Parts: sequence; structure tokens; C-alpha cells
Amino acid sequence: MPPPDPSFQAAARQAVVQFVRGRRAGRSSRTIHLVSYPRSGNTLTREFLSVLQGRPQYSVYDGDVVGAEAAPLTHVLDGVDVVKSHQFTDDGDPMIYLVRDGRNATLSFLYMSFLFGGHHFSRLDEVFEAVQHLDRSEGSWTDHVARALAESERRHTLFVRYEDLFAAPQAALVRMARFVGADLASETAEECVARQKQSSRYALNPFNGYLYEPHANSIYDVLKRHRDGNYWQHIFDARSRRYFHENGGTELLMRFGYESSADWWLK
Repeated sequence: MPPPDPSFQAAARQAVVQFVRGRRAGRSSRTIHLVSYPRSGNTLTREFLSVLQGRPQYSVYDGDVVGAEAAPLTHVLDGVDVVKSHQFTDDGDPMIYLVRDGRNATLSFLYMSFLFGGHHFSRLDEVFEAVQHLDRSEGSWTDHVARALAESERRHTLFVRYEDLFAAPQAALVRMARFVGADLASETAEECVARQKQSSRYALNPFNGYLYEPHANSIYDVLKRHRDGNYWQHIFDARSRRYFHENGGTELLMRFGYESSADWWLK
């Protein structure tokens, strides 16, 4: 796979730095970067934070803002700005990195890219070519997570699994708050989760795929039917599994507890 365009990476990093500087101007606050490979829980995390902090949650991307719908649930995070990006900065500020099973994350990103018109792959027998196309055009999950691990050697980093955020959000929120030096009560975290679940904002966003009705037995039809589980098991064919393994994914899957055997791709 060809390396990412360095000019694009430099421009992206500069955009992040300029955004953070603008947010800091005239304010006494700490910036925490919320970074992930796309489709790994950034929006869900920011929805929780919008409830806790009672203010919009920003991103380095134009228009990508999660609004607040009520007053703050707590003030323990008042001095913290959490800023979403899929890029890494050179400023050394602390980072919360959200990691998701790379096979599900890749397919979810493939779906989002399809909805944005980035490609036209949709048939199940196209999944191998589709994943290769996504990796070439956007960068692979493996490269992104490997970069996060390298970044963790030089900056304060908390890794949070998407699956844990989804299954036990209260505990994940308490961990994240502790990481930024805040003591978030479990009862407050539980109330935050309860309020977020009452919102339909995420599902009503057309680019999150809940509203789209895919063709029967397409990649995205199977994904939607198995959305709450490991849909990659129903979509990846033998070539896709081999490709993910040979591209370096197995070591990282095992490191983050998604696989216990290096031979998963042979099954």
C-alpha cells in the first residue's frame, strides 16, 4: 500500500494545531485530543461529553459539532476541551484514543464512504476489492492504530475500546474523566448515559446509515442486520481475511483482545 501523501498529512496536522490554538485563546483550559480511526466511537463519546459538560463538542472538521441540549450535568470537566480528530498532532498534548475491532471499523467506514459517494462497492463478492480501495484511498486501520501506539510513547495516552464504551459506558466515562484529572461520580455517569439514550440525533443523521435501505444481501444489508455484533464474520470472505492478516492486522487484534489466536483468519 502506498504511503499517505505527506503534504496532506502536514496540512491536516496544521489544521488541528490552528484549531486548538483558536480554542485556547483567552481561556484557561486543557486540550485533550480525541483520536480514532473513523467509525470507532468518536461521535458517541462526544454525545456523552455534551451531556456532561452542557456545551457543544468540537472537531477539527468543518461543521462536525455535537450540540448540547441542556445545562451541564456536572462541573468537574469545566476546564477541559476535548477535540475530535482522525489525525495526530505534534503538540504532545494528551490523547484519548478510541480503538475498535479493525474488521468492523473498516466495514463501517466503508459504509460511510459509500453513503458519501466515495465509491460504489456494495456486492458481497466485492468486499475484498472494496477494503483494498478504502485502505489505498483513506489509510488502513492497521496503520492508524500502529501510529497511535507510537504516539503513546511520547504523549500521555488513554486507550479506550469502542466495545467497552458501548457495553459499559459508565465505566468508560469514569476512566476518561480520571485520565484528565477529574473525579466523575458513577451516579453522574449513569445519568449521562440514560440521557444520551433518549436522544435520536445519531440515528437520524443520514450518513450514519440507519435511514438508508441497502439492496438485499449487499455488504450494507448484512452489516445492518448484524449491526450489534461482529458483522465482519458475515461479510469478510477468505481473501479479505487473508488480506487483513497479511497487512499487519492480526498482531493488533490480539494486542487489544479481539483475537486469541494468530490463525483466526484461517477459520
